[in-house]
Amino acid sequence: MKKRIAALFMAGLMVVSAAGCGPNVSGEKETQKEEASTEKKNDDKGGEKVLQVVDMSDSTKARREEYNKKFEEENNCKVEYTVLSGDQYQTTINSSIKANTAPDLFALPSGVKLSTAVEEGWYMPMNDYVEEGFFDTFSEGSLNEGVTTMDGQVYVLPEAANIVNTLVFYNETVLEDAGVDVNNLPKTWTEFREVCKQVTEAGKGKYYGMIEGGKQVNRLEIAIRALSNLAGSKSNDIGVISMVDGKNVLASDAMVQAFDFYSGLVQDRSFHPDSANLAAPEARALFAQNQAAFLIQGAWCISTWEKENPDLKFGVMPMPEPDDGAKGGLPYIGAQPWMGISKNSDNPELAAKYLQGLYSEEYQSGVVEDGGFVSAIEGINEKYMKDGVMKEYYTIAKEQGKLCPDPIVAKADAAKVYANVTEVSPNLGQIVQGVLTGKTDYKESLQTLSDNTQKAWDEAIAKAQEGGADVSAADFEFANWNPLEDYTTESYNNR
Repeated sequence: MKKRIAALFMAGLMVVSAAGCGPNVSGEKETQKEEASTEKKNDDKGGEKVLQVVDMSDSTKARREEYNKKFEEENNCKVEYTVLSGDQYQTTINSSIKANTAPDLFALPSGVKLSTAVEEGWYMPMNDYVEEGFFDTFSEGSLNEGVTTMDGQVYVLPEAANIVNTLVFYNETVLEDAGVDVNNLPKTWTEFREVCKQVTEAGKGKYYGMIEGGKQVNRLEIAIRALSNLAGSKSNDIGVISMVDGKNVLASDAMVQAFDFYSGLVQDRSFHPDSANLAAPEARALFAQNQAAFLIQGAWCISTWEKENPDLKFGVMPMPEPDDGAKGGLPYIGAQPWMGISKNSDNPELAAKYLQGLYSEEYQSGVVEDGGFVSAIEGINEKYMKDGVMKEYYTIAKEQGKLCPDPIVAKADAAKVYANVTEVSPNLGQIVQGVLTGKTDYKESLQTLSDNTQKAWDEAIAKAQEGGADVSAADFEFANWNPLEDYTTESYNNR
């Protein structure tokens, strides 16, 4: 019998509950002892069913509150919904899974592959619980073997469609004050550097050409890999290994060119001086305070600015390309796994019904209209995306972004290699961070990272093979990948 256990009281905990309290998902041993006599959750509320839902989706909080209330009324139940931050989520969910007290619906933790979750019995397949035709409502690339599905059984669903998150936002107020024509924005690396220098000189310390959330090395890595792909590195979106020959591209000419571009901006003093010490939200906030002309981030910025900074005049533009033209697009992979039904859920039918409602046109249209959200359901974005900047972002992302190969889609056991990779330090993002602080010896650092990463990768393949995985270096080679085109289902079939 599943027992209720006390919720974690951690700083920064965000709770959203239509029932007036959040789900209790901590697996602490002492807490379990204290709650050992608590009744099972379906006996609460005088026999009324309770559905526990936990995720990290704070950006859709308001819509979920509305949805939860309506779902309760229509299904005579209580929804206990908790939103946790990243680190809190990892700790809490892992503890609850080990304690056999996972909530009915929960998101796959970051960094965990579906194959691992299925092997360890986290989720149940939902095929038998959803209505016929439900999976057909998802757009192509949203449900993939090894990512959301194992052996034809769907275990988790994507929260949203995946989309590139390295487009460039521009601040019209800053650009106009610096004498830059917002109708003639820079398109090449040289033009971009010149405009950033012009803005910085005009600002005289009041504003700068660029700002970065350099404290978050993952954001720096995403940006530099995108730039390197435009230069022809053929860097994929989920790992550091080239999808063409199985070798990493960390010290490639294209990667060095991307670093040269960033380093040039630093040498021109075009970066906001606090960039290396700012988290991404802090950089976003300073951009909104007119302290920089350009910022590389994702669509989530749009709704945040429109709510918190209604006077901000901003737009979005493509990532600038090398002077001799783009040799690749901005890489991204298909929709990523999000939420599934706990294998220990007492209410799988109710949980499945809750999930189906989240992907209904009624709910999906609302979150898309709010901005910053791209639906994985066919036709929703084109019909309900009303925000002007978000529509522009979506259009540019579809044009400049290119689906790249995902080895896990090609072979599920590829996930076991990623699970065994030992991260090399300093990593790519940390080297970019060094550039922001003025270090110019990145070529040697990139070569060392490349050598050590290749060694770690070879060891990860060997370890996966020792563990019984049917995988080899050849499974990470995609010779038919043209980085200027989307890698489609047909591409996988003709590999």
